[in-house]
Amino acid sequence: MAKSYVLSIKVGKQCYRHIQISENLTLKKLHDIIQVSFDFDDDHLYAFFMNNKAWDSREKYICSQDDMNGARGYADKTKLSSLGLYKDMKFLYLFDFGDEWRFQIKVMKVLDEEIKDYEILKIVGDVSQYGDEEEYDEEED
Repeated sequence: MAKSYVLSIKVGKQCYRHIQISENLTLKKLHDIIQVSFDFDDDHLYAFFMNNKAWDSREKYICSQDDMNGARGYADKTKLSSLGLYKDMKFLYLFDFGDEWRFQIKVMKVLDEEIKDYEILKIVGDVSQYGDEEEYDEEED
């Protein structure tokens, strides 16, 4: 029977999402879920650091648009089932190599429960990818 994971994905102090995700999905799909659940524009490079250390290429999985540069693999080719995820494991998702949005991911549960895709279980807080939207609005003359 396939497994699923309950992940807590946190950015900032009071903003997080809990999701349940199939072990058969890829890191690329996890990236897509994070983008949607935090309402980000998917317009930058990203990487996952499975040892929770930013820029450590020994445990780095990158988006397919990035150069391999010693990374372990590409996010779109790496299934969650191949990563050896376990309860309380923490890893890092880094989005936008310029602004360096750092999302802390923690495996809350490993379930012997099959799920076809994913489900967002909890949403707490909001964060704006580009800062306060009002500061970009200019008054029309």
